[in-house]
Amino acid sequence: MSAAEDQIREMLATAIDPREFDQPDFQKDPFPLYQRLRDHHPCYHDRFHNRWVISRYWDVDAVFQATEAYTRGIYDEEGPYEFGKKHVFGPNILEYGRGDHHRWLRNVIAGQFVGQKLNDFLPFIDLIAQELIDKFKEKGEVELVSEFSNQFPIRVISNMLGLPREDEDMFVGWYQALIAGLGFGGEHLARGIAARNEMWEYLNPLLEQRRAQPGEDLLSRIIHAERDGKKMSDEEIKGFVALLLAAGGDTTDKAISNMWYHMMYTRPDQYDQVRENPELWENVFTEMMRYDPVVHMQFRRATEDIALYEEVIPKGGNVIIYLGAGNRDERVFKDPDTFDAFRDDLHMGRENRSGRYKDGKPGHLGFGMGQHFCMGYAMARQEAVLASTHFANQLKNLRPKFKDHPGIFSPNIDSGGFRSPAELWLEFDVD
Repeated sequence: MSAAEDQIREMLATAIDPREFDQPDFQKDPFPLYQRLRDHHPCYHDRFHNRWVISRYWDVDAVFQATEAYTRGIYDEEGPYEFGKKHVFGPNILEYGRGDHHRWLRNVIAGQFVGQKLNDFLPFIDLIAQELIDKFKEKGEVELVSEFSNQFPIRVISNMLGLPREDEDMFVGWYQALIAGLGFGGEHLARGIAARNEMWEYLNPLLEQRRAQPGEDLLSRIIHAERDGKKMSDEEIKGFVALLLAAGGDTTDKAISNMWYHMMYTRPDQYDQVRENPELWENVFTEMMRYDPVVHMQFRRATEDIALYEEVIPKGGNVIIYLGAGNRDERVFKDPDTFDAFRDDLHMGRENRSGRYKDGKPGHLGFGMGQHFCMGYAMARQEAVLASTHFANQLKNLRPKFKDHPGIFSPNIDSGGFRSPAELWLEFDVD
């Protein structure tokens, strides 16, 4: 066999067909492909989708830290694009890159989800969790996704915004349509845009009211926030509300479902210990965000030519960083393909935007890092832990209703949303 043929065979042995990213098998279980990316193509040039894929933990970390070389903004903030024109949320912070306007928009609400502001709202979070549990606690069973996790965070954020409690069911419906509209399906997008427009019409009189009579709620804060003497337009305000209801709610929604899937199906042995010590729900949340996080990927655009391994990402090149792949990197975590709420090589405390911790342990990548670190990180953790604690304390002898479960998977490519089980039926004893 010639040297050329040997080289061809070697290349084919480790080759990745970019169409694998679009297959149902990848939606169900992306981790084998992640492994191949990390081992053989840590900076993979995907010519089919016109992008570069980064998959190792410390390389993903480096992208988050290098805000000058990688931007989240798809368009130049000073360019001709009308922000929000083609987005199901309308104008929103996700479309902006790293400029002053992006930082100002973050600062408008970032402080509402941490510290004393969050602590002041905890009793209401408890109340909403209790109200939902009361609806099914006498039935002896619950479908966790539709009866609790889909609803809980939306009801919480709508109340932080100061929206009428009697309209919560409507907000939940809009949320579901907006999330589905993030996908590639024409019908999903059309329904998402229709839901957005309905919500905007609903918000119009509320905006007028809060301008004239501001309160202590988050909507009033957004309406009256100023930068250089200017306030947000109505479209920007409504886009912000859509983002908070949809993207913020979806993260916590899926986090709760994923945590309970692992406790019931992956590690029921660890659930016994968690049930006895509710403080361990913090560990369950953290390990879930490492093992199979709600969000597996983020987009970046290179602002300069970047040499990485044997590739050169050109200026303007599209970059995908796979958080889900980095979190399973065996170069960082021992036995990474095992869910372990007691692992000693993962920072188990609250996250921070630097990704650097006093205990010297690496953190999960699920909330990102740096300038685009998730604003609602503390609230998502708090909600997921509080909700899970309520479940474990109030519903006796919780157990799976069915022996087998299809597991956690990414949504169909036509519809938006993050990784989670479609359903999760649980049974419990009723006195």
